[in-house]
Amino acid sequence: MELRLVLKNAAALSVASVLSKVIAAIVGIVVARYLGPEIFGEYNSALAFVSTFILFADFGLSNYMVQEGSRDEGVLPLYLGNTLLFKVFSSLAIYALMLVLMFPADYNPSIRSMIIVLGLASGLNALDATVYNYFQAKQQMYLAAMYQFLSTFLIGALTLLVVVTQGDVVMITVTQLVTAALISLLLYTHLRRHIRLEFDLSRLVVMLKRGLPYGISVIFLFVYFQIDMLMLSLMRPPIEVGIYAAAYRLIAVLLFIPGILTSVLYPILFQLGVESKEKHRGTIEKIFKVLSAVGIPGSVLIFVLADPLLTWLYGGGYPESVPILMLLSWFFALECLSFSLGDVLTTTDRQWTRAKIQGSAALLNIAINLYAIPRYGIYGASVATLITELYVFIAFYWIVRRYVYKIQTWRQLPVIALASLSMGLIAYLLRFLHPLASASIAGMVYLLILIGLDKDFQRIGGYILRQAMSRIK
Repeated sequence: MELRLVLKNAAALSVASVLSKVIAAIVGIVVARYLGPEIFGEYNSALAFVSTFILFADFGLSNYMVQEGSRDEGVLPLYLGNTLLFKVFSSLAIYALMLVLMFPADYNPSIRSMIIVLGLASGLNALDATVYNYFQAKQQMYLAAMYQFLSTFLIGALTLLVVVTQGDVVMITVTQLVTAALISLLLYTHLRRHIRLEFDLSRLVVMLKRGLPYGISVIFLFVYFQIDMLMLSLMRPPIEVGIYAAAYRLIAVLLFIPGILTSVLYPILFQLGVESKEKHRGTIEKIFKVLSAVGIPGSVLIFVLADPLLTWLYGGGYPESVPILMLLSWFFALECLSFSLGDVLTTTDRQWTRAKIQGSAALLNIAINLYAIPRYGIYGASVATLITELYVFIAFYWIVRRYVYKIQTWRQLPVIALASLSMGLIAYLLRFLHPLASASIAGMVYLLILIGLDKDFQRIGGYILRQAMSRIK
């Protein structure tokens, strides 16, 4: 792959992802403040219900298409056609199942109305996601970034319009349906001009068998990411769901950071997994180090500044979310640490191994939640999330070290840990300032220590400085 194309994809994804997450975060905060904990809890209950069901629409076909399409673009017309065909019918069946099961769940009429609307939107989004995977296989992630940013922008603009006009919570979900329909139309128009889809039902059966490990992994991944929200909605009142969601959504927004890097390098890692074990290992080690340098200080900063941060963001409307955010802050660090290790398994044809780990993690998460939520509510759900993510990290690390290669990780962490602790102390001493001010000052201290003590980050810092100086000149 040409370096120019990699940089183009990386730049497009980075800019689009950052802008999209900023817009989504701002809109999410506005919606949370506008609705209040109880109605915001109803909104998140509907989201959790729909998001759980729509996972079963893909069966791993999209990820399998990325793997095979990255190696041979000639299979993409057939693989894309088969995947879209399958997802049309699976989405319709899943939507019907949603409508049936939302009544035994004993949701109130408002939540049921949102499920009806969000179910349609999620089906369209599932089809759109397959096209984004096609762009990824073609190494045209900049196109996926463009459409995803447009989707986020439209949802944000329409949602803010609903808030300004004092619309109800169901109208907020309608904005997502309208946007999904428009993006689907644009993607359909794009595909008609650039590819002629092919269909082969016999080949689809083979694709389903080979894509199943990916599909199971995604389902299990979601379970230990968000099943707590669904279980809370079924076992606790909406106001508790809203308090939990106000903290959890802030952490979830940050997960785009490891996602950017791995999305850009995914096709490369698939190729290296076949061509060069040593280069593959070296690339994974660098990814691990960079993500550690982001996740560990990020968690420290959120933990220290949880109270002023939530007070500023939500205007003091969610004080009960502060201890939840302090607990969940460590989820970000654990996720960054485990992200690259999981990709080792996926990109070296060990999808079933990853699926087994995530499956056991999903069962562990459900078991802990079944015990903890009735007794400890949102605190129990928070602890269940942390225990599950820690289990996943340990399992990934053990499997990679034992069966793939002796990846070097721990020797890279002491400097990062030292810099993070220093940053946390500075942030704590400056917590009386605006959270952005204290975070900025503490972050600069972190970077100075990291760059001063670590050669790899010295090279990164020097490169950035040279680029900045050349721009100024």
